[in-house]
Amino acid sequence: MPLFRGRAALGGIAFLLTVGTAWGQGGSPTCAQLLQAQDAKAVTVCKAELDAAENAPAGERMARIVANDEYGVALLGVAHKPKQSLEAFDAAVALLPASTVKPDSLQWAVIFWHRATAYQQLQDWERTAADLKAAENAFSAAIAAAGVDATLADHFRQLRQRVRKQHADVLEHQGKHKRGATALSYTIVL
Repeated sequence: MPLFRGRAALGGIAFLLTVGTAWGQGGSPTCAQLLQAQDAKAVTVCKAELDAAENAPAGERMARIVANDEYGVALLGVAHKPKQSLEAFDAAVALLPASTVKPDSLQWAVIFWHRATAYQQLQDWERTAADLKAAENAFSAAIAAAGVDATLADHFRQLRQRVRKQHADVLEHQGKHKRGATALSYTIVL
């Protein structure tokens, strides 16, 4: 599993990325670096990286998944276009089952979390809740898969707690006060 070193809040979402200190080809910043900096150029650079990933051999699903997710985040968090971001997130989700990404991984959870946030911004509460549940389940599986790596398991627990809080907020917004309060208390306990 790659090390996730950067985290930027973009339009109410947590974007987890692998950011090193090196710039992209030709000394230009990468999509992930521009997202980390919340730079408006992220949309253009992320789209170019997605186009390059789409032109790669068909078997390179991981590059497509990452590029679609990053482009979706750029549209959602930088350009503030949640409806347009769904196409990229949907493409990433569609690639997951045939990829090397496992349902107990950070990558799996984060893609559903990002898409849930787009649905939330569009006030599509049912789809928001479903994707938050998928993200929570993936984080729970990731905690179990972390085994004896307490630091990694704790990191996943913290992220799962954020998903649960967001889910409780969605349930509250849907008028499901009791379920929202239960989800929130569950979040605090765990």
